[in-house]
Amino acid sequence: MDREQAAGLIITAVILLPLLIAGIALCLGHGADLIAGYNTASPEEKAKWDEKALCRGVGALVLLILACIAVTAAGGVFEKPLLLWLGLGSTAAVTAGGLVYLNKSKRFKRK
Repeated sequence: MDREQAAGLIITAVILLPLLIAGIALCLGHGADLIAGYNTASPEEKAKWDEKALCRGVGALVLLILACIAVTAAGGVFEKPLLLWLGLGSTAAVTAGGLVYLNKSKRFKRK
């Protein structure tokens, strides 16, 4: 591994570390204020959602996206185009699928 690759890995780790911490906090059911849209919703709208379940779902999505971004970064740092494109495609697919699931699933609504 040369210096450029090492620098790329360090920069990637520094960028991904806050996402990892946020994802873990959300998976533990904390940090609902980090969820865009939920933090600005009215109290009546917030009452429709199960906050803990929503936090856990968003946390799982953040960790999945984080893993996809790590694959993309590894492909870029190690100059492996297949890995790079696999990471980019999986990032797009996981993001789109996760957002649809979070918005359409009844799992996150209050009963």
